[in-house]
Amino acid sequence: MSVYVPTSFIQLYASEVKAAYQREGSLLKQSIRVRDGVNAERVYFPKLGKGMATYKGRHADVVPMNVEHDRVYADMEDYYAPEYIDELDQVKVNWSMRSEYVRASAWALGRKTDHQILEVLDGATNETARSAFDLDAITAVSEELNDRDVPMDRQRWAVISPGVLSALLKIDGATSSDFTREQLLITGDKPAFWMGFNWLVHTGLSEFGDLDAVFFHTPSVGLGIARDVQSSVDWIPQKVSWLVNSWMSMGAVLIEDDGVQKFKLT
Repeated sequence: MSVYVPTSFIQLYASEVKAAYQREGSLLKQSIRVRDGVNAERVYFPKLGKGMATYKGRHADVVPMNVEHDRVYADMEDYYAPEYIDELDQVKVNWSMRSEYVRASAWALGRKTDHQILEVLDGATNETARSAFDLDAITAVSEELNDRDVPMDRQRWAVISPGVLSALLKIDGATSSDFTREQLLITGDKPAFWMGFNWLVHTGLSEFGDLDAVFFHTPSVGLGIARDVQSSVDWIPQKVSWLVNSWMSMGAVLIEDDGVQKFKLT
């Protein structure tokens, strides 16, 4: 049981509980390649190299391209987010601690999922550094990806910090209906498409030093899931408490470094 529960004991409080502001689960899982149902400690993501066409003279033999095959892997990591609810504490509050704790537990694992994804994105080597986040900076990032033949197929993502969001919304083209039919970043978790990218605001970038934004293509990052987030509430007689617990087993990996471009403000 959390040591802070006495603050919730009934005095003259309303019956509804306000949870602390937090990212409610994973925002980035929608943006990458996911392999579910991994019944192993490690999952492999295959990579196929580029082929080269060659000329064949009349009656000559064709020359195989000998396309290079490679693979990367992600090891499954186990995480838990438990909390106890003392039975006598529960009778002193006028809200369901179990349902609220289940949500808080599952959300904690969602944030851990995003941390894994951002960690592998931060390990990419391509980087753009600019003194300001403006239209020229976005164009420069897009050109970098274009030069590496990253497809422009609506699977490019731009994950930005709240500070970069403030700069982005000062760009006329990002907010004017003359340039985009989508209202950019109204909620922050439902991506809007603009300048060839799906845009998301993410507070987790602050956990990686001076990383202000990261641009990437969906197939460039993989997430293997051995067990997706599950939750349970169990009575523990020895503690006269309910154990609220959520758990998961998954791992992320950078599949293609060329598909990622980090951005930092100087």
